Amino acid sequence: MNEFYNRGKFENFANNEEIDEAIINKFNIANLFGKEKLENIQEKISKATGLAFVTVDYKGEPITKMTSFTDFCCEIRKNKEAACICKSSDAFGAIQAAVTQKNSVYFCPCGLLEIAIPIIVRGHYLGGFIGGQVRCLDAPPEVSELSNVIKHSQNYKEDKHKQELFNETPLYEYEKFMSVADLISLIINQLGEKEAFRLVQKSSLKKQVEELTVSNKQLEIENELKNIELINSRAQLNPYFLVSVLNSISNLATIEDSPKTNEMIIMFSEYLKQNLAHSKSYAYLSEEFENVEKYLKIQKIKYGDLLDYSINISESMNMQRIPCHIIIPFVEYAVYFGIATKNEGGKVEIEAYYENDDVIISISDNGSGLSSELIAKRFKLFKGNYEGESIQISIENARKKLITLFSEKYDAFIENIEGKGTKSIIRFPIKFNERNV
Repeated sequence: MNEFYNRGKFENFANNEEIDEAIINKFNIANLFGKEKLENIQEKISKATGLAFVTVDYKGEPITKMTSFTDFCCEIRKNKEAACICKSSDAFGAIQAAVTQKNSVYFCPCGLLEIAIPIIVRGHYLGGFIGGQVRCLDAPPEVSELSNVIKHSQNYKEDKHKQELFNETPLYEYEKFMSVADLISLIINQLGEKEAFRLVQKSSLKKQVEELTVSNKQLEIENELKNIELINSRAQLNPYFLVSVLNSISNLATIEDSPKTNEMIIMFSEYLKQNLAHSKSYAYLSEEFENVEKYLKIQKIKYGDLLDYSINISESMNMQRIPCHIIIPFVEYAVYFGIATKNEGGKVEIEAYYENDDVIISISDNGSGLSSELIAKRFKLFKGNYEGESIQISIENARKKLITLFSEKYDAFIENIEGKGTKSIIRFPIKFNERNV
């Protein structure tokens, strides 16, 4: 199998490179993400940060509805001539971001701070997030002021109503504005890279399957498709959790003078780096538990006294190998469906131990203990568009990975006792062939 795959890689390297380039050249921001998904991401980020946003394609044309536009900007854009000036301002930001392939920050002709965040996949500029519409009093002098080159024919300052609306726009510190923009850029571009990876791999292997007529070669390619499915499941990171954390950061920033906010941003950045940049197939158990603890610390800041947790792992198990990203979905399940749905909160307990020739990971909580039927009923109105759906998909991926790698004997299971809590058990062999992971 490996011999065939390695030989095929070298024989078809040029062809695969051409395939990848052809697919990438056909990318556009709408078919990569989907317009509905893009608008949903845009809306969530806008609610979390308080910034207005619109997404434009590589030509600078808007492809999503305008989200959270300020009353001032909506009033200005009622005038056709003024609306054209505003669109020219957006186009300026998009062009700057496309040319430099970096975030472009500037003051619009009306004096509001805005930023164009480029969406770049495999070196290709697909479009950008244009956002902001905030006042800023401490921006450095090198920030471009478009009022010097683009002017409205009517000065809004001469209109009392428009001046009042302008004064009601949010006020942001420049450093905070740029930090939020950098975080959004990281999230959007990482999601784009992951989506592109899936499309390229799927298209490349599909073409190979179509070209193979000999049954044994077809079987080998199908096995490779299974390997890609495992890679894809590793690549999936819960996007709703990212948005949820952004929301928590925004809330914290409004109620305190920011030590906790900084702590949460640092932990979240470390969590992102470990999950999005992680390319290994397996890890030490101590590494996985370290990742779990980072997640729980972030959630502890969010829920405060409503969430308590404990992690119990013997030092003798620290060097035990484990397939990556198996544990975290079940911990997310315990927090989201267990603790967060119970008014008085609760505790998540995680432990690892050996049982005969197997490793056992136990994740339990004393939360609501909702069954899958109750979950489906309670969250029916969301129609799958919520964090819990993403968590359930991650759990299914983890279970499929365990079964694919180690057989059905090692399927994980979740036991729910309504009103008392939930217990998840993950089992896998102590010794396994890491080449198959």
